[in-house]
Amino acid sequence: MAVIVAFPRLRARAIVSLASVAVSAAVACSQDANPSPGQLVVVLDTDVALPDQIDTIELIVSVPGTTLLDTPLMVGSGTDAQPIPATLTLVAGPDPTVPATIQVIGLKNGVARTLRQVVTTVPTDHSAMLRMPVQWLCDGTANPVADGDGGVAYQSTCGPGATCQAGSCVAASVQSSNLRTYQPELVFGGGAPPTATGQTTGTCFDTISCLLSGAVEVPDDQCTADMPADTANVNVGLRVAGDGICDTTGATCFVPLDGASVEGWTEQNGRIALPPAVCTKLRTGLIAGVVVSTSCPTKTDAVPPCGSWSSVAPAVDAGFVSMSDAAAVATPELIAVTTPDGGTSTACCPLLADSNRLYSCVCRGTSPVQVVSIDPTSGVTTEVGTFSPRATRVHYAAAMAGGDVWWIDRASIGDAATVGQVFGTPALDGGSAALLATVNGDIYDNADLLADSTSLYALADNVSGLGALAAPVQLIRVTRATGAVTPLDTGGALAMMQFTEDAEAVYVGVDTDAPLDAGIERISRIVRFPISGGPSTIVVQTTLTTSDASHGGFIGLQYDGAALIALFEAPPAADGTVDTQVLRLDPADAGSSLVYDETVDPTFGRLRLLGAVSGAVVLVRDTTANADAGNASSESVVLVVPPSGGAPRIAATFAQDTPVFELQTPTFSPDSFWINASGRVFRLPAGALQ
Repeated sequence: MAVIVAFPRLRARAIVSLASVAVSAAVACSQDANPSPGQLVVVLDTDVALPDQIDTIELIVSVPGTTLLDTPLMVGSGTDAQPIPATLTLVAGPDPTVPATIQVIGLKNGVARTLRQVVTTVPTDHSAMLRMPVQWLCDGTANPVADGDGGVAYQSTCGPGATCQAGSCVAASVQSSNLRTYQPELVFGGGAPPTATGQTTGTCFDTISCLLSGAVEVPDDQCTADMPADTANVNVGLRVAGDGICDTTGATCFVPLDGASVEGWTEQNGRIALPPAVCTKLRTGLIAGVVVSTSCPTKTDAVPPCGSWSSVAPAVDAGFVSMSDAAAVATPELIAVTTPDGGTSTACCPLLADSNRLYSCVCRGTSPVQVVSIDPTSGVTTEVGTFSPRATRVHYAAAMAGGDVWWIDRASIGDAATVGQVFGTPALDGGSAALLATVNGDIYDNADLLADSTSLYALADNVSGLGALAAPVQLIRVTRATGAVTPLDTGGALAMMQFTEDAEAVYVGVDTDAPLDAGIERISRIVRFPISGGPSTIVVQTTLTTSDASHGGFIGLQYDGAALIALFEAPPAADGTVDTQVLRLDPADAGSSLVYDETVDPTFGRLRLLGAVSGAVVLVRDTTANADAGNASSESVVLVVPPSGGAPRIAATFAQDTPVFELQTPTFSPDSFWINASGRVFRLPAGALQ
């Protein structure tokens, strides 16, 4: 058997003779568009960005007892990188019945992510085409083992005789007689093989543009999704976090699926049939959503993704769709980074605002904490103050009012109680932090701190001097002019850390639990406290029985400018899943309406309420575990439920990062803003909420 490697950018030609086994291997730059009969053309392509997700593809070809080829190829863009798609040609040897084992391994930073393995023979009567893509759905399937010579070999996690295809294990043995005849246009987007420059002209698929305008579809129990009416232009993408192919912010990432292909999706009974692995990864949170779009012609395996790494350069009229040509879709914009030191510091205060700037805090693990201003136009960040808490914490409750950043500190008094303290740090003209008030109780520093024109509001428990009839949880009003502290009884024993206000009142969520023989009876309520004074009233109240004290009842509350938006958990079901509901509340008549609900498996993640603006609701879905791959993961998805309701739109996805605190809707802009734990600040255009 002879092996000819046909890669556009390989400059050298080498022939290695293995006389002891009577075979030879040849590496060549040949670009013969019509290979002679009796060949197997191995096609390498991918659905992820190179070298962002995969920087090396290792090719291994062997026959029983002999390795004919073991070549690592650096992939991506640049003069030394190998463009993809590319082809490897195997030529039949004297005995055409000898099987060849072909391995294609995708690596990033020396760690193998994917493995595709095929055992087949080289046909003698035609040039067969064998596709061996580096697929995102097969991530985690390469198992490194010792090769016996002090090196590393790779085995498929599917086991002997099997390999991964579209995320499922299939037989590795392939009959070459069943393969299609090789044609270059079926690999290079309708074009000829690449020239010596490494590229050819053809059609490629602009992943972000073509999928961004799509709708999120929820697959059924058979892992099929609705087929749109425009069946000629159906594209399916997987919305993922920090993987696949991303935009310049890294917040919008897709894995495109080939249409009419066992490697992607097929049509079955008028529906889109997805690979089973898609639904598995949806359940575990590795996939944020399945997106179906009709803005571009259907991507097939003959059309590779566009990218700087691609060997297919799109012609002007060859199917490339730019962002300016695609349907206009508002997406989050990265406007600033408050922690430019490579990850050694974090954002530790809410994103705050005055009449023209944003503010937040930067923590580096030790005091002092920096208060920074953020120019929303230029993205320039400037230190405008500091404060030194008694104990370093991950998050600090903070609010902006009167030109000062107000924040909560805690001073320990023995073992049984703490004293909460409220400080102000000037943000406009600099200066030192000054103590405003002391609360003889435990102020929750992981809860919100709110401000109106005259006062600050915090939550606390164990407040002394209130008498035996006072509930454990108190809403604390601190008058900024005098520092006077007024506790307001919530009637609850457990506080919801997220609370909110409108022009007339502050709204707080609290629970009261009573033990039952099997579980807990929980009364969960939203309580209204008029800013002008007067008695509190209950906006809404529900009684439920839960077997898990960590789930059940109200868990989030925001004001959207016209109504209260609450996040509510039903008690865990028999399988442990939790129905999480977004409710719109009317304080005037204690009524509520369902905006959106989602069943969450708390083993893998949770939903959080990031904000509510003009009827739209912004949620964060955090994934905390990845049982599918057996590893811990940290991924977050920002979801926008439009004012009209219905399925949410995926606004952003993040890996190893997440939005913190709440959405900021300043008066100086029609847009909204949020900050990630990493210190990255994003603008969410008003159009993205519709």
